[in-house]
Amino acid sequence: MLARSRAAAFVTLLPVDVTALDGRTFERFVAAGTYFLRKYRAVLNDLNVFPVPDGDTGSNMYHTARAALTEVVRKRGEPLSSVAAAAAAGSLLGARGNSGVIFSQMLRGFAHNVRHRPKVDSLDLALAMREAVGSARSALQNPVEGTMITVAGAAAEAALSSAQRETDLVRVAGEIVRAAADALERTPDQLPALREAGVVDSGGAGIVYFLEGILRFLPEATTRATAFPRRPQRRRTFSARQTITQHRFCTEFVLEDATVDAHALRDLLEPCGESLIVAGSAPTFKVHVHAAEPQAVFAMVRRVGRVARDKVEDMALQHHLLVVDAPKKPFGVVAVVQGDGFARIARELGADVVVASPNNPSVKELVVAVNACLASVVMLLVNDADVVFAAREAAALSQRDVIVVPTRDVPSGLAALLALGGAEHAPSAEELLQRVAVAVATVFFAGRDTLLDRALLRRGAPAAALNGRLLRGETLTDTVLLAATELCAAEGGLLTLYYGGAQKERDAHAMAQTLSATFPAASVEWYYGGQPANEYVISREL
Repeated sequence: MLARSRAAAFVTLLPVDVTALDGRTFERFVAAGTYFLRKYRAVLNDLNVFPVPDGDTGSNMYHTARAALTEVVRKRGEPLSSVAAAAAAGSLLGARGNSGVIFSQMLRGFAHNVRHRPKVDSLDLALAMREAVGSARSALQNPVEGTMITVAGAAAEAALSSAQRETDLVRVAGEIVRAAADALERTPDQLPALREAGVVDSGGAGIVYFLEGILRFLPEATTRATAFPRRPQRRRTFSARQTITQHRFCTEFVLEDATVDAHALRDLLEPCGESLIVAGSAPTFKVHVHAAEPQAVFAMVRRVGRVARDKVEDMALQHHLLVVDAPKKPFGVVAVVQGDGFARIARELGADVVVASPNNPSVKELVVAVNACLASVVMLLVNDADVVFAAREAAALSQRDVIVVPTRDVPSGLAALLALGGAEHAPSAEELLQRVAVAVATVFFAGRDTLLDRALLRRGAPAAALNGRLLRGETLTDTVLLAATELCAAEGGLLTLYYGGAQKERDAHAMAQTLSATFPAASVEWYYGGQPANEYVISREL
């Protein structure tokens, strides 16, 4: 489970207060939360028990958030009211699953509260969060405690309590995340299905991850985490007694040109099934319902509007595959890294075995690592061009069916782990590499004198390597900025800084602040990599 104490020491405050949330900051919030949902969607899928154990909560929340982000970036530079409305509209049409529709309704309630405001202070933010939760509750047929509604409600109440005595959004955000994490820990006490499975609520965990992502990107905030957030752990496996009711089909659609309001539409659909959610307002609604006869639902609502973007999934089949006849893990993953920080991150993202060494591993070490996997098929992420040959030799000697993936560097390997999250079968190396879109630069101190662009680069001078080229700056900071420029950080996206070598946490924090100030369109994260040979490894997701 998520550690109750983790959020308590998550933020260190700076002297400059952040007292207003405008459109640009809200855009960064949505982007940050979406990045975290993407990273941990497989974890959330694994936690999925309630209302049905169909294993898709993380994917649904991520795709809903991504739909919101797609619309938000089109409103860059506009006031908060416009950006929030775009997020609500995008998430409504892109919402997936029970959790996604609830999440979209929260964004809609938030947007309604700030509809006339170019920016808000901490108290207005708290009131908007309270309306967001109220909007989501009103969309539900039967709100249940111990779910994402409970977690979001605790976050909103903490925001209101904190905002009454505090104007700085950084401090308020810390209270919000702490309250959400505490509420999440209590969800097994509120829902028997969670207690039996030994998990926290998956939708509630998604809310916590989204909020933690936001907290990392608060302007002028110092985030102290040096590894990815801890994965919630289940204590035991799902029980086959968790079954799907007669309403086995997850039915979703957008109702356009509706001639009825939300209450009338809810009354019309209530006899058709359970887990009913009617989100939005006339003339456009997003509807989610678990029904026994989806086609009867469609026929009924066509009398009051036009059905678009409809989707039907058999939850009984999903449950059977996940729980009753759950297959063995389809493949194992071995990741080669340098640095204990990178090793920790790789394990967090799903690597079964991590080979962590300051030097390239031997063929024997790779064979031992591959054979340590329980699965018969193993993906071997080499994360270094110099390891490819040894990896192929190890594959030939191993007792497993080994797929050698020639990832160029550790950030590419981490991106591959993200891409593998939730995969039902092992992709080919080529297929996996096509899904890895990361540009990487390394910054280091020269180990010997060398010529660079006809100029002498002295031993101990800072330099950067990128796409087979060497770059140099007068100082380490200059070199990092030069490398980030070559990575096109000015175009935005996620810029991640992994520190190692002789760099300390305070150095990485200062460097991350410099990057954020220099490239305001980019979102900057920083983590401890622990790589011995490079001061920084910088990656930009494309």
